[in-house]
Amino acid sequence: MLTAKTAGFREIAKLRISWMDTLRNTLAEYHALLMNLEDKEAIEAVLDIDDRKARQKTYNEGLAKLVLLGTQLDLLLSKDDVLQRKLWDITDEGYNLERSADRQALDGPLMDAGRAVLKGEWEKVKREMRSAEFQSGQ
Repeated sequence: MLTAKTAGFREIAKLRISWMDTLRNTLAEYHALLMNLEDKEAIEAVLDIDDRKARQKTYNEGLAKLVLLGTQLDLLLSKDDVLQRKLWDITDEGYNLERSADRQALDGPLMDAGRAVLKGEWEKVKREMRSAEFQSGQ
């Protein structure tokens, strides 16, 4: 019975590691887009029509990708977990900011929140791999 219980904890730890990889990759892509998304006002001020259209297209594609990644993050994160809720709040705040300078100001807090979630989950994995009890999201 103990062997089956230990095997179960190890499987849960493997699933948690997979979730962490998905979160890390999604958050990295979200962060890169958020930090590099050009201001809409700056695009509208471009005089060359072709350049403006190209930049507007890039902006629209980036915004669409941000929506997708934001939705993925929303589904990956638990609002009941304190660390995950903080990360969710910061990603949501960043999405709703219109100025690139404001979005870039969230660079540190966004990365710190992401690191805190990943570290907390890694600590749970280590405990589970040592055959400790299942670690809830709290």
